[in-house]
Amino acid sequence: MVKIGDRVRFLNAVGGGVVSRFIKKDVVGVLDEDGFEIPVLEKECVVIADVNKMNFPVEHPHPQFSTQPVTAPITVKTTPSPVEEVWEEAGETDYGNELNLYLAFVPTNIKSLLSSPFDAFLINDSNYSLSFCYASTNHKSECSCRDNGTLHPNTKLFLETIEREDINKIQRITIQAVAFKKSGSYAPKPTLDCEVKLHFADFNKLHNFTENDFFDEQAMIIPLVEKDLPAAFIAPDPEQLKQAMLQKETPPDAKKQTSDKKRARIAPVLEIDLHINKLLDTTAGMDNAAILNYQMDQFRGTLEQYKNKKGQKIVFIHGKGEGVLRKEILKELKSQYPGYYVQDASFREYGFGATMITIR
Repeated sequence: MVKIGDRVRFLNAVGGGVVSRFIKKDVVGVLDEDGFEIPVLEKECVVIADVNKMNFPVEHPHPQFSTQPVTAPITVKTTPSPVEEVWEEAGETDYGNELNLYLAFVPTNIKSLLSSPFDAFLINDSNYSLSFCYASTNHKSECSCRDNGTLHPNTKLFLETIEREDINKIQRITIQAVAFKKSGSYAPKPTLDCEVKLHFADFNKLHNFTENDFFDEQAMIIPLVEKDLPAAFIAPDPEQLKQAMLQKETPPDAKKQTSDKKRARIAPVLEIDLHINKLLDTTAGMDNAAILNYQMDQFRGTLEQYKNKKGQKIVFIHGKGEGVLRKEILKELKSQYPGYYVQDASFREYGFGATMITIR
């Protein structure tokens, strides 16, 4: 039986530390030598130095010595002070001075997706520390804090395991955070206030859980902030919408003063649908490889056509499916167009099936 304060090693992995808390019934938090708390199944922990009910180390007698009690002066032991978390700065990344924050859901058993619970993680892909609050919001817009603390730079943090039947009860997730650096100077960032609405149906669709840069397993990765900008699907503030609707329209004379040259510089977003039935009337005689090549030729041709239009935004609609076309697009962008800005298109408009590219 593992207790708080026990020193343990991992059964099936290298490492170990001191048990700091019970995250849930069968999962404990283990504080390693670097001050990181690692969530581990209790059954995966082997106790190498346990403690008694008073949280003091238990001294086991050596078998070759007598177990008879030895009279000794009584000493008063003070309760050990809590272990202070020690954390060393991780190496900074070239892109990390812009905030990138993600919420992730990883199925505990993706082979039985319709019955699997989900592990929730918060991912900080930046050089900033984040002091955060992770809360759920009910139908009365009342928040309940589910976790809080400090998320270190370029790390992911396990938040909780959500049972499938609890997804409908949560309704919305609210994440608030303040960005800072522990040492040195840094550019201040605005306070983050992100809200995500959970749709039960999205957790039943296998194609919503994809390969990613953060986990070995397939996961649902939901952008909250990318390159300092809030993700497109974040719910707008109802009060701000109300104020915008009440504002008076711009006087006609003011509209006439806008120059045509200025309008011309604001290029509309271009949509390119790469579904093969939108590109060809028939695919007779074409196998999957030929279809993919044709779609990629259309993708390359579009980028070549607009390569000189700096700031042009192009949304490529590739659909969800198995994600083969999306992977090819991202691979092509990384190798041939590394300077272009790439992000998922608006979830509200396109779901998980489109990528937006900004020409640079």
